[in-house]
Amino acid sequence: MIRWSLMGEYFSLILLGIIFIRYYCCEGRTVFSLKKKVFLFCLLSAAASIVLNIITVVTISNPGSIPLWLGMLLNSAYFIVVGGSCSLFALFMFLLTLEHVYDRHCIRMASKVLLSLYIVYLLAVAANLFNGCLFYYDAAEQYQRGPFNRIVFLLPILQLCFLGWCYIRNRSSVGNSMVYVMWTMPPVVLLLSLFQVFYPDFLLNGMISAFVSLILFLSFQTHTGDRDSLTGIRNRNSFMTELSLRVRGRQRIQILVVSLLSFADVNLQHGHNFGDAVLYECARYFDQLFPLGHAFRTGNVTFAIMLPWTDDETAHQHLQQLQSRFRAPWILGDRSCPLSCCIADLCYDGHEATAMEVLEQLEYTLARAKEERGVVRFDDTISSQMRRRQEIIDIMRQSIRDRRFHVWYQPIYCCHDDVFCSAEALLRLDDYEGNPISPNVFIPLAEKNGMIGELTWIVLEEICKFLSSGQAPGLKTVSLNLSMQQLLDPGLAGRIQRYLTEYQLSPDCLKVEITERFLLHDAQYAKRQLASLAATGIQIYMDDFGTGYSNLSSVLDYPFSFIKLDRSLVLHVPEDHRAELMLRTLLTLFHSLGKRVVVEGVESETLANYLKHCGADMIQGFYYAAPMPKQELIAFLSRQSQQQNA
Repeated sequence: MIRWSLMGEYFSLILLGIIFIRYYCCEGRTVFSLKKKVFLFCLLSAAASIVLNIITVVTISNPGSIPLWLGMLLNSAYFIVVGGSCSLFALFMFLLTLEHVYDRHCIRMASKVLLSLYIVYLLAVAANLFNGCLFYYDAAEQYQRGPFNRIVFLLPILQLCFLGWCYIRNRSSVGNSMVYVMWTMPPVVLLLSLFQVFYPDFLLNGMISAFVSLILFLSFQTHTGDRDSLTGIRNRNSFMTELSLRVRGRQRIQILVVSLLSFADVNLQHGHNFGDAVLYECARYFDQLFPLGHAFRTGNVTFAIMLPWTDDETAHQHLQQLQSRFRAPWILGDRSCPLSCCIADLCYDGHEATAMEVLEQLEYTLARAKEERGVVRFDDTISSQMRRRQEIIDIMRQSIRDRRFHVWYQPIYCCHDDVFCSAEALLRLDDYEGNPISPNVFIPLAEKNGMIGELTWIVLEEICKFLSSGQAPGLKTVSLNLSMQQLLDPGLAGRIQRYLTEYQLSPDCLKVEITERFLLHDAQYAKRQLASLAATGIQIYMDDFGTGYSNLSSVLDYPFSFIKLDRSLVLHVPEDHRAELMLRTLLTLFHSLGKRVVVEGVESETLANYLKHCGADMIQGFYYAAPMPKQELIAFLSRQSQQQNA
């Protein structure tokens, strides 16, 4: 009789215990999905098979210690549990292989095949009670292996072969972790099985289960990089992985991206702990909303839900189901928290594309949804707008290289001298067919795509060239709008000074215009930056006063020489008495502080005359002149000079 060594089984049991404990410790508040439940059953069944193996080996090694019927029952139970454990591990690996495949036909077929193989295996175990094909006890009550004892190895071999076929068939949608498993696990199992064959007295059945569990655990269960630490759902990295696999497999998917609006108000009103609890509840809801859907936290207050797409009607129902939740408040304990959101909806029908292309479409749709503070679905119209946006970006990049941008100038009327002695420089761009592209379109795109800095320096150099040429009679100063990126550059003042020196211009020829948005970014830095500009002799305009950011403390705290009133402040002057009173008050206040006032957006003679009468220092607007190319400005100022000399 063979005397089996149980050291491998004891070690395997300890290893499974460590994995089991670690598995629960790292889960935290993570939802217990089907995949996690199956892995848990894998661990339990593997541990049960090892315990049964230890018991049966002990009883076999001590003949007569238990009745024969109990020995037959224990050994039969061992074979049943071992086969069940193999089938559970196979099912778990099928779930991992097909995790990113929405077509459930393959997993249903795999489940049927695994069940059929296990049923055949169970029939063989049942038949053993009558024919001893797997094991039997001889007349001396000694345990003997039957002629088909190795059937316990045949079952996992067949299961692995079927798994390999399924893996190859769906390779494009299989994650990297499963690829690692498929390249690692079979050689390990084969080596351990061969060792068992050549050294039958050293039991490794449990060792095989333990090593398979360890490989699977290390590949999947210990990964925290794909989970959001606050909510426990998948994070942006996981979203990118899943999107890549779904698109690579040409699977039809619907992606719903939810961005919570004004969530800072929740934190201010209830505290950050409550805000975190709200985010956690939202994440739980999104993750459980659709049976086949997965939720991801892709940003601070942004979540994505990915689910299979079947038709437009079903996709619309999914969207409505999500929208309906936000019509009611979120209840946490005794507190009610209403939330508003914007939603981007994108359906990918499996056409040829890359994950990055789909992601760009999704991000553009979400940006539009945030602008509209509502729901935007990616469709042909959005796609056309997105293509146009990319065309403009490409045109800008090429135009920077080819210097295709043009600087136009809008004359500014000086009320005290009754002349046009200043102008604002404005950037203009045409497409390749000569059609103008609105600055309201290409300037924001330049800011978002990191090109605004280069455009600013193009404008500055053109201004310096123009002023140094002396072609524009009576033009004393030109103002330049500085972008946020330029203002944040610590070397800004030095670079401007180098341009002025190169073209032999005095600093008072140039004025810079900034909005208060820059001041809100970092007040102390803004003070230092504006002080360094003012120290060079460059005068500073506070642009767009009256557009929402503006407050009087900024006028006091920063070295502004000019305050530029937005057209919204004079829109109803002089008809509206309140608007008239406010304008007069601002003019008096700023003048008493030593500031000069420029009023922009003036489009009528009545308003222009009224502003001159009220004491405005400078006026800018279409009533006097629209923005014009350099040559037209030269002609405009030349006519003014001729009229003065006449």
